[in-house]
Amino acid sequence: MSDVVVAVGSTPTCSILPEHLNDVDAMHPGNYLYYDIMQADLGSCKEEDIAVRVLTRVIGKYPKQNMLLIDCGWTGCSAQGQGQHYGRIAGFENHKLCIKVLKQEAGEVETSDGSPIDFDNFPIGTILEIFPYHSCAATHQHRKIHIIENNNSHDKIEEQNVMDCWDICDGW
Repeated sequence: MSDVVVAVGSTPTCSILPEHLNDVDAMHPGNYLYYDIMQADLGSCKEEDIAVRVLTRVIGKYPKQNMLLIDCGWTGCSAQGQGQHYGRIAGFENHKLCIKVLKQEAGEVETSDGSPIDFDNFPIGTILEIFPYHSCAATHQHRKIHIIENNNSHDKIEEQNVMDCWDICDGW
């Protein structure tokens, strides 16, 4: 009997199992629990499989700059993924909204193609859901995670029930 333990780890390996894992003793799947835009772009999951969102509100509208200001900066969703707009804004694909700039506590949302924003669709206080680029970094920015009951993916997030609240692990 060998004392050698064979372990592999990565979310893509866990998500799309290769056939050659017969002798593997342990899997370390990374952010398999949450997924994120990075994993969706790699093909490990689909966007609808992403379980984590960072919620933000529209706090300013600037028609001359064609920009919405949100109350989420890199302290809310991390600075990772700048080249991929820090993630994606869920539910507004037809508006082509994306985060162009993240400051410490605020972000600037514009359209990916420069088309005009219909500001009437985004009154001050509108909640936007961000699929983070990297869920590990995004969740580490917070002290707690709220587990939301998702009975209907078309329900507004503020109309869904909080089922539980988890403390974030700080350290290993």
